[in-house]
Amino acid sequence: MNIMAQEYIEVTSNLTVRRGIYQVILNYNIGGIRKQKWKTLKIKAIAGNKTLAKKKQKEITEMFEKEINTPKETTQSKGSNILFGEYLKEWLNRNKTTVEYTTYSSYKSKIDFTSNYFNNLKITLESLTKADIKTFYNYLVETKKIKIQTVKRYHANIHKALNDAIELDLIKTNPADNIKLDKTEQYIASYYNQKELENLFEIAKGNLIELHILLASYYGLRREEVCALKFSAIDFFNHTITISHTVTQCNVNGVYTIVKKDRTKNRSSYRTLPLIPQIEQLLLIEKEKQEENKKFFGNSYKNKEGYILVDVEGKLILPDRVTKTFRNLLKDNNLKKIRFHDLRHSCASLLLANGVNMKEIQAWLGHSNWNTTANIYSHLESNTKQNSANVIANAFSSQNEESA
Repeated sequence: MNIMAQEYIEVTSNLTVRRGIYQVILNYNIGGIRKQKWKTLKIKAIAGNKTLAKKKQKEITEMFEKEINTPKETTQSKGSNILFGEYLKEWLNRNKTTVEYTTYSSYKSKIDFTSNYFNNLKITLESLTKADIKTFYNYLVETKKIKIQTVKRYHANIHKALNDAIELDLIKTNPADNIKLDKTEQYIASYYNQKELENLFEIAKGNLIELHILLASYYGLRREEVCALKFSAIDFFNHTITISHTVTQCNVNGVYTIVKKDRTKNRSSYRTLPLIPQIEQLLLIEKEKQEENKKFFGNSYKNKEGYILVDVEGKLILPDRVTKTFRNLLKDNNLKKIRFHDLRHSCASLLLANGVNMKEIQAWLGHSNWNTTANIYSHLESNTKQNSANVIANAFSSQNEESA
């Protein structure tokens, strides 16, 4: 078919919301048949996000119209010759505007590694086989010592990219279909018990991240949630704290970018919790310190957005700095090595040890569903297991007494 003879296909789109997330509905007509295609923007439908969603809607519509009007002869020829690794880079670039920047940065590191691997082998998109993909996964596990859970993320990217290649008529089938990966090993979280936490709190007094540690331990906050807390999230009158903002650092091509979002990891992560008296007192002290620092530094004071956890000059203490400072604090004081994120697990384990049930812990930690909480912490339910043991022991003990 000649490109001049091919009828041009116009694409229109609608912006809609499904399950609280913006979606784009692409509408087009081929041979008199009306068709639709849905694209998820992964942008939450909350105040302030509609302008961004409309911008991405326009970009996706234009990109899809261009793709769908590319002659099949051209795409099929391209599919025959293009290296699979190069196709992956093109695929990521095409989808850059449809995902969060933090998600894109995570995808990019994996796509770059995958692309280099397959390009070195000179494997084209059309010649790619299931065996090639499985060999790559074995290489990740056996040579690079990458955990199976991370391999599954590589697989998700490859599978999606190949599905898109089918839509573009570059290939006929997806060689990544029905590839079986080993089961993910159950994650056993590290944590501090109550005594270890109390010791840590004492050692951390006066440290740059003392309040970070306390907030993560008392509330089970993620690092990005701790760093992002603002005084506007604290209601000193009603004694509540609201988790509604995150601060993340991304590395794309060696360039670090700070991403501040007025939304949390998921809908359940947005939560309002009671303000614990000890924490409230420390927050009031921090507020007074900031007022003093503002007067001292004047116009050069940095904290214009009202963040709680800043240094004396008002500079936001970023997630990577928290991680490094925490690691050094443990090392310098010969404390058991855990990650900063493990303070979240420590909070959960302490709640479980004191009889708080999984459903309540799910709400406290902001997990999206009960299964997430149960899968991570079920091995810590010592009280429940001990109760079960006592019931069984008492039952057989009574039976033995009756027999006697």
